[in-house]
Amino acid sequence: MSKKSTAERRQTASRPASAGGTSGNGRGPRQGGGGGGAARYSSRRSPRGGQKRPWGIFASIGGVVAVFVAVILFFDLTSGAAVQDTQVLAAPASVVAAITHVPQSTLDTVGGGAANYPPQALTNATKLTSNGKPEVLYIGAEYCPYCALERWSLVGALSRFGTFSNLKIIKSSLTDSAGPNIATFTFAHGVSYTSRYITFVPREIYSNVPDTSTSTGYANFQTLNSQQQQLFSTLGQNGFPFVDFGGIAAQVGTESSSPGPPGLSNYSWQQVAGFLSHAHSSQAQMILGGVNYDTAAICKMTGNKPGKVCGQTVIQQLEGGL
Repeated sequence: MSKKSTAERRQTASRPASAGGTSGNGRGPRQGGGGGGAARYSSRRSPRGGQKRPWGIFASIGGVVAVFVAVILFFDLTSGAAVQDTQVLAAPASVVAAITHVPQSTLDTVGGGAANYPPQALTNATKLTSNGKPEVLYIGAEYCPYCALERWSLVGALSRFGTFSNLKIIKSSLTDSAGPNIATFTFAHGVSYTSRYITFVPREIYSNVPDTSTSTGYANFQTLNSQQQQLFSTLGQNGFPFVDFGGIAAQVGTESSSPGPPGLSNYSWQQVAGFLSHAHSSQAQMILGGVNYDTAAICKMTGNKPGKVCGQTVIQQLEGGL
């Protein structure tokens, strides 16, 4: 599996899916109907002396016009060229509230939603802990569209067990056809998480800053320690995103097989947050279905604590399938 993205594993696309595919409809110039046939009058005398028909002048004028049009097209295309958004911004409070305070009735309605790749139970795996608590290990890349979708779900699920501080927002790859230009969160850049039940260890090993010198086309970012690298290589098969739920369950790739398009592509953070209040929207089905499955996996780690979260019927049903 390539580190470029999970898409190469799932559909040979986008790194998930493949990089940069675009399509468009071209329209050729409209053909005129023509008119009048040959000229009705023609000169009966051949030109004399230096008098000739001005074809050279017409050709020169045509050449100047062609160059002028080409220059206009060049500046139009280059000035409008899309550029990867690499900004890291503070997450708006309204966006954070929309994903961290989803009404239970909405989560119940969504259930498993569009999560067709839920976490899978691990057998004979070493339990993953840190600071005396079960550990959730996330490994992803800021450019990755599947990671972009997964972060929405993880923020929602983890917020049911603890609190994020200093959450930041970014955009995923502009050119990934599995879901270009997705408004998402990042777990780097000073983001922190506290919980009495679990420890959350996130690693973004590539940024969203283009860099042609790397195997992914994006700049190297955070590094893995030996244990993290071993888990990423064996359980994660070097695919993004990878989540190890305390050695109890693991997920390779996001729960939903397609982050877009249209999915989440080219929407703002506020627009994505707005979709979450509509349980039957495709965006809520992907994101909140992931929230419920991630919650169930974490409940399995914590021995179903806290009860007000893990005791919910929908969580018990999903946890039973892990």
